[in-house]
Amino acid sequence: MSTENLVFQYKHKEYPTYIRTGNACSFIIPFAEHFCKGKGLDIGGYLDWTFPGSQAINIVNKDKWDAYSLPNEKYDYIFSSHTLEHLKDYVGALEYWKEHLKDGGTLFLYLPHPDMKYWLPQNNRKHLHSFYPNDMHELLNDLGFTHVLFSERDLYWSFSIIGIK
Repeated sequence: MSTENLVFQYKHKEYPTYIRTGNACSFIIPFAEHFCKGKGLDIGGYLDWTFPGSQAINIVNKDKWDAYSLPNEKYDYIFSSHTLEHLKDYVGALEYWKEHLKDGGTLFLYLPHPDMKYWLPQNNRKHLHSFYPNDMHELLNDLGFTHVLFSERDLYWSFSIIGIK
């Protein structure tokens, strides 16, 4: 079997080619389904790349909803995959999203890990920030989330972090 279709080189490091196809959330959905139950939003959701059963809030579409303007409801969960790094005020967004969670509601984030050099803001200008798991853990704790759990980098060069309101 040829490896030329399995990996690509970026800045002298090898990465799996599936990273180039998008749909990062497909790698974390089985875990997220454990935490995200009931009525929820997928902030950053896009067509088939939306968390199952959630309402997609796409940050690119020009409609009345985006990361800083959500329906005036409370939700059981907010799921967001590879979106927070695109937002100018990610701390403000997280505070705002928390307001839209019911007490006991879950925030589930799937974020690119800085180990993937292509995703760093200096290499990918669509990304305004990069996050390390420990820093996001501290941030969610500071914002008042409880039972904050996080993973380390996975094979999609991403990590997940979960907090309960």
